[in-house]
Amino acid sequence: MSQNYAPNRRRKKVRIKYKNVGIALAIVLLIVIIICVACNANSDDADTPGTDGDPSVTTPAVTTPAVTTDPNATEPQTPEIETTSDPTKQSSYVFDFVDMTAADLGEGNLVLVNNNIEFLGSVSEDDLVVVREKKNQAYWVSDYSVMIKPVAMDALNSMLLDFYNATQNDSVMVRSGYRTIEYQQGLYDEELESTGAVSSSLVAKPGYSEHHTGLVVDFTTYDGESYEDFDGTGDYEWIMDNCYKYGYINRYPAGKEALTFIDNEPWHFRYVGIPHAEIMKDYDFCLEEYISFIKNYTIDTGFLYKETSDGAQYLIYYTPLSSAERTAVYIPIMDDQSTPYPYEISGNNVDGFIITVTLKEGTQTTAPVTGNSDNIQSSDQDNAQR
Repeated sequence: MSQNYAPNRRRKKVRIKYKNVGIALAIVLLIVIIICVACNANSDDADTPGTDGDPSVTTPAVTTPAVTTDPNATEPQTPEIETTSDPTKQSSYVFDFVDMTAADLGEGNLVLVNNNIEFLGSVSEDDLVVVREKKNQAYWVSDYSVMIKPVAMDALNSMLLDFYNATQNDSVMVRSGYRTIEYQQGLYDEELESTGAVSSSLVAKPGYSEHHTGLVVDFTTYDGESYEDFDGTGDYEWIMDNCYKYGYINRYPAGKEALTFIDNEPWHFRYVGIPHAEIMKDYDFCLEEYISFIKNYTIDTGFLYKETSDGAQYLIYYTPLSSAERTAVYIPIMDDQSTPYPYEISGNNVDGFIITVTLKEGTQTTAPVTGNSDNIQSSDQDNAQR
């Protein structure tokens, strides 16, 4: 991602409020009356008795009332400047920008991949970590071939360690992660051969699988002797209810099949990032719905502001892909007007970019590799490794 910043500064609106205007007008009017009285007195001097020196007649003295002036009325008034404090409004910020291209549409944590949308990104094993080498002791992994992206790995460790601490259940097994296009093809062919069908609602078409992103894990359960499907009930309901706190979603929930094109899979979890997962839970969105929803928020219409359960504060908004070679994605900068807020830009794998700006960090941290689960017994089995 290129970062060619150029400021796009926007002026704040100013509204002036004037104080004590009524007092000032009253003083001016009083001065005018006094002047008029003085002028009339002077014009009558020629006809006033006693002006010829007659000592029996005295001229009445004219006393000018003292005028008390409000010192505030003689000083220039200082304008009161009102600035926009609404975090959802463009006018609350100044911006720099980042250049993005169509090649970036398939990169990021919010890429949408389904049976109608082919994955446009590219992932190599160099971009991944081996789960067996990075995991803590709170769960199992099927073998050394299971790999995912580091950001998904950190969140996975945190989630499953907290699951164990909450339930004392250590039977979750990660059985699948990243899949190459060749592996996808083999699974799809096997599925069609076994069913005799021409398509599948259980296995994604090659190139259209979320597993290609490196952001997905599939769970099963293992008690040390036998395997059972992960169904999201019982103790495992904790994962279904709390995965959003770690940036994960259950990607293919019941009731959303018409949108996801895949039958309900309680074992399939996708990493999208904490603010997005929490918003999706708030609105009961699947990823397809969320990608459409977020297009309502742009730099022109206003940002989506989200404060998550851990106290973090985010701005989220969408920038459509430009018809030009490059798309300018604007990023708000901090009060020093030189440093951008922490941000992430993800392509949606279709037609634009989703920007996530962190205004305030939350309290949640990722779990250490060994976590607090050192008391869990390890296993030396080749295929079911702790």
